[in-house]
Amino acid sequence: RSSDERRRAQVRPASDAVPARLSCLTSGAFLVAYLTGDIDDIYFMHVFAGYAVLAAITVRLAVGALAAPGGMLRLPRPDWAAVGHYLKRIAALDRSVFAGRSPLHGLMAVLLLTSVGIAAGTGAVADFVVRVEDLHEGLGEIALYVVIGHIALVLALRGLKRWATPRPTVPEPSVTPMLNHVGGAE
Repeated sequence: RSSDERRRAQVRPASDAVPARLSCLTSGAFLVAYLTGDIDDIYFMHVFAGYAVLAAITVRLAVGALAAPGGMLRLPRPDWAAVGHYLKRIAALDRSVFAGRSPLHGLMAVLLLTSVGIAAGTGAVADFVVRVEDLHEGLGEIALYVVIGHIALVLALRGLKRWATPRPTVPEPSVTPMLNHVGGAE
């Protein structure tokens, strides 16, 4: 295939871009909020980024609630039976389980939206009710570990998918003709 054909094959529908952009906005704002939470001189950045996270998650929930059934924008609904079957196949060392889409993606999406959303929500409450601040800080720490777990899961599943997908074998070039040419053999 030419590079143009490969690029066209990788183009996703516009509806796929909405969750991806909201994910990027949420991730970036969460990172800024987390890193600026303990620095008094730039605390305004923490507050602004926290509200950006809250806004992005609110938009994602609203779009997901209104999305058509089966659509990419619909809120994730983990299929517990599929997750169980997937884990059993992994335990049975079935390498082909990694070739398809993992049901762990939906589960991780729910964990991310919940942990980051609750951390952002308690941050907004903490702006008005100071005694919620410790709860907000603790939930922010938990959310960070969920984010790190998500990154690790995505990277692991991507690597396992490559490992599970058979690659076409290319015969190794013969060295003999080159040696004959270099050695002066005719």
